[in-house]
Formats: sequence, structure tokens, C-alpha cells
Amino acid sequence: MDNQIPVITCSAQEMAFLAGSLGADTLLGVADPFMGWLADEIEDAWKQAQSALAGRSFIKVQPDGGIVMDVAVAALVGTCAFPDASFVVTFTPAGGETVTRYLHVTKQLAVEQAAVSEPVAAYRLVALENGEAAYERVLKIFDLDGQRAVSSPGGELPEAGLIQAREAAADGGLKEAQRVLREVGLSRTTAAALAKTLVNPVANGALVALARRETAWDVSGLGVLEGQNGLWRLRAFTRGEENWVEAIPCDAAEAREAIRRVMNRVLPERI
Repeated sequence: MDNQIPVITCSAQEMAFLAGSLGADTLLGVADPFMGWLADEIEDAWKQAQSALAGRSFIKVQPDGGIVMDVAVAALVGTCAFPDASFVVTFTPAGGETVTRYLHVTKQLAVEQAAVSEPVAAYRLVALENGEAAYERVLKIFDLDGQRAVSSPGGELPEAGLIQAREAAADGGLKEAQRVLREVGLSRTTAAALAKTLVNPVANGALVALARRETAWDVSGLGVLEGQNGLWRLRAFTRGEENWVEAIPCDAAEAREAIRRVMNRVLPERI
């Protein structure tokens, strides 16, 4: 590890090796690096991963072939492999590239997991102190600091209608976006305000909270949508067999509190 800082970078094959050594089959946010490979190819890659990890002192190979993992490496990878709660955070600034982060939390540690491409495709794991630190990281990614709420009532619309309105805003401008939003059921005032946001976007983001229970996953989440006219919180739900979205005007403080509530639904210890 670099200067004993709790940060490591590993290839997908190395991540799979480390996780497998801890008894994990899968890692959230890490694609199976051996999908479609032949058994001999996997065995060769496994040996290469072991050699590379030993060369960086992430593991030690015992004379009998056993693996002893560095304590800090085991803590980082173990948190990703066996989290009490995980969070998928995406954020897209207008005209910019989407940022995606995975945050994994246990009672002992939190870890931020990010895909990196330099110098080669890999995953970087960064230790965070606890669930509170993970929450603060989400706020920083979303850049929630002083935004005002959109001056409008909220409203509910089909998710497909929101997607259609986004496309209309990009292709046809304000009036076309507003027309689509009116057609899917929003009031005139709400449609006008949401159309302005879609035509003049600042950023949008989403938070998905996950916790594995005995027989299923506990999943919740929210979205944020910021335009030059203010901020919305987006709540997904189902109506019948259709996906719907509730758009709720909120300021930055209200959005931060909503994020805290979503995270507390799955965190092992409330923040």
C-alpha cells in the first residue's frame, strides 16, 4: 500500500482473487473478469493476479500455498465483499461525464470504490471512517450547497413521460418539453417549472441504497435534478405495473436530509 495510506488499486482479476480468498463470489460494481473464459485461461490469470499482488505486498504466499492477506487490504476488500449496506451514487453535470461511485459500509469501516482507467482499467478502494463519512461523501459528489428549491408545486408523472420530456427539451426546447409534461398529467405551473429545469439543466444525480437481507435485497433511493431555476428531489414508485416519478421541489438542506433518511434505512448504525 502506498505509504501505508488506506487506498489500494487493483485490476478486476486481482479484485476477484482477493475477494475469492475471503470467500466472496461476487463484488457489487465489479464485472466478472472471467466471463466466457476457458478454465485454463482463468487458471493462468489467477496465477498472474497472485504474483502481482504478492509483488505489491498485498498478500504473502506461504510455502504450503496458503495465502496471508495484508490486514489493511483485507479490511478494504472485505468491506466491499461483505457490506452491511452499499450505495450506488451517480452524478452527471450538464455537458459533463457521469461520475459513478460505490460506497460500502460495515460497523467497522466504510469504503469508496471507483473504477479508474489510468494507467490501465482498474478499481480504486479508499477507506472512509464510517457511515457518517459515507454520507458526507454523497453530499460532496452531489455538490449540495445552498441550492434553492424550484418555485412550483410538485407533481407525479410516468417515468417514460419524464424521459420523453428530457428528449423534447433537448430537441424542441421549452414549449415542446412543457407540452409533453402537460400531456402526461402535470399541472400547468409544475409543467412549466420542470420544463425550464430540463431545458436549462445544471446537474442530475441518483442514490440507490442496498442491503442484503436473509431472503432478498432491501432497496431504496432517490434522485436530484438541478436546473438554473432551482432544485428538485425525485422519488421513484410504481403505479399498477408502470414506473412513476414524483418531482418534489426542495432546497439543498431538504435534499441533504432526504439523503440521510434513505441511507439510514439500510445502514447498520443510524447517522
